[in-house]
Amino acid sequence: MEGIDLRVEGRHPPIACDCYPTPPMSESPQAETKPVSHSNRLQERLERVGTDLATSFRGLLDLIPGTPHRPNRLAKLFEVNRAVTSRLLTATSKENPLEVLHLIPGPEPLRKVTARLAELKFEGALLAVANSAIDAFDSLIAEEAGTRPALDALISPQLLGAAERLELTSRYAIFKGISQLKGVQGDLWLGVAVVAPSKTDSDRFDLTWINGAVAMQRLRPGVDVRFSFRIPKEDELGEDEKHNEDTPSPASIIPLEEYCVNPPAKLETKRVGEAIHFHLPADILGPKDKVDMFVVDHHPSSMRRYADPEAHRQNRAKTSLFVEIAVPVANLVFDVILHEDAFPGSTPELFLYDTGYYGVANVNDPERDHDRVAQVVPLQELGSDMTQFSSDELASYSPMLLHLAARFGWDPKRFRGYRLNMQYPVFGWQVSMAFQQPLKSD
Repeated sequence: MEGIDLRVEGRHPPIACDCYPTPPMSESPQAETKPVSHSNRLQERLERVGTDLATSFRGLLDLIPGTPHRPNRLAKLFEVNRAVTSRLLTATSKENPLEVLHLIPGPEPLRKVTARLAELKFEGALLAVANSAIDAFDSLIAEEAGTRPALDALISPQLLGAAERLELTSRYAIFKGISQLKGVQGDLWLGVAVVAPSKTDSDRFDLTWINGAVAMQRLRPGVDVRFSFRIPKEDELGEDEKHNEDTPSPASIIPLEEYCVNPPAKLETKRVGEAIHFHLPADILGPKDKVDMFVVDHHPSSMRRYADPEAHRQNRAKTSLFVEIAVPVANLVFDVILHEDAFPGSTPELFLYDTGYYGVANVNDPERDHDRVAQVVPLQELGSDMTQFSSDELASYSPMLLHLAARFGWDPKRFRGYRLNMQYPVFGWQVSMAFQQPLKSD
């Protein structure tokens, strides 16, 4: 599901498994501490507990012969899961006490380790220090965060790399749950917006969307799989769309079956009020079947090239393009491809919104800032030649894009591109790229 945020010019945007691997808990390079916003008291407590845990368990590990230690051997010795010893070794190798807190196992697994070492007659004084550090860790969680995941969330913004790992793991958990609840999932959601000069109005741009799902599968029968577009009203159309009864719907489909990796889905199209809905028929696609579906949506002369002077004075002259995934997917590729005349000198700004309560967000509306979601997801520059654009997630991406370039008369050498590539995008979030509209020169 995707659209363009045009309300700066008085328009509304279009309506918009277990087989996937759990994100790995990678052992990142030594993290650096960012400037903190916590109180000095809490910061000191975090650092003290992390230091005490690292120091006491390093002392215990030093008493065990056979260095360097290996997780499997220690798991047998401690009679715990290998994941516990792997995290313990990783945590005690770090010098940053916050990183120790982020990586070390929880209080109960650590108590199992010290209890086993007591059975093995390890030095009582060292065990007492370690158990005291565990108790302080347990109290820290209960008093400052409430739960271990909440403590990780408290710490992660201060650690380079930790925030990304936390966000990815959390998004994966949401993907897994939503997929089961909705009974459908896919490998990839593709959303590509191409902005090109209008052939009939020098003050406007054409907007073309490619969107769809790759390797989509129903997880259970009876699930309604669909995505939708709102049909512009007469007063919202460009001059070349008005007063022409033969003008096709802007949501018309250009066949892209030859670019599908899996069998193409057979879509049913239904108009309801001011929207066109694309449905996957209920009598096809079993749990073991996978299909691809791509839809082209073309809106001639639908975007203003220049900012309204009053909106510009009020710093509300951004125009944005956004996607909202229609089915839970493991990956999102969201590309905005601009003609060289489109928003020259402007680089995209990323906006992510939780739209659950107020619906589609306008990036020019400061009242929606409280719905923005902070995520560490970088934007990529694709360069300034459409013929060089490609995607590791979809082998047919480049030929499909160049097919549309030929269809609509675009010169591929005159387009620049930007990409957001997100693993496990959250169903229900609006992902927007915003650009600053220039004023029209006299």
